Order: sequence, then structure tokens, then C-alpha cells
Amino acid sequence: MAFDHLPPSKPVPRRAKTGPVFCVGWRAFVHWPPRGLQAVEPVPLTDTNGKPLANDLADGQQVEIVSWRPRSREGVLYQVRRLADGTEWWVEARYLRRHALPEPAAESPPNGTQR
Repeated sequence: MAFDHLPPSKPVPRRAKTGPVFCVGWRAFVHWPPRGLQAVEPVPLTDTNGKPLANDLADGQQVEIVSWRPRSREGVLYQVRRLADGTEWWVEARYLRRHALPEPAAESPPNGTQR
């Protein structure tokens, strides 16, 4: 074959698909729970050019998915519109959730027993 002299290629490792997936038109909720006693920081959002934006989004606010953009290893970016006032931003998938209330942390059985 013509390419026998080349070393075998190695597939690029895929990132874990742990983030949520949303369709355009779906409603989602901002996922930005407080972190202990630290001051509340704004949700990391960007404009269409990828520049960070100041914002006042808070955990649990409802947004609509307007569009999405794949970013290979970094995950998916979603363009969201806040339902309260119609402002739009780009946000990483990890900062969104499907339900208004965050899912409770999984409880571990006492003394390591199985349920």
C-alpha cells in the first residue's frame, strides 16, 4: 500500500460524555450553586466571540436554548436566552441542568452496608 512507510496512527482519546445534552428550543435552568462561604461569583458566560461577559444570572433561573456550538474536547457551548428579560449569552453545558432544583447528592449507606 502507498502509506505502509508511515507509523500507525493512534486514535485521539474521547472526552467523557458526562455533561447534559439539550435540544434547541428546550428550557433549562442555570446550574451555579453557592460554594461554601465564598462570595457569589457570576456564572462564566461569553459573547459570540468568546469574550467573558459580566452578568447577573443566578442558580435556578430558567433559560431557553437558542443554539449550540460544538467545541470538541471542551464540550458544547449553548446560546441561552433568559426568559425573564430576553438577554442572551453563551454558556458551557456544565452550567445548565434540566430541573429547577439540583439533584440531591447520592447518599451512601451507613457502615458500608448494601441496600
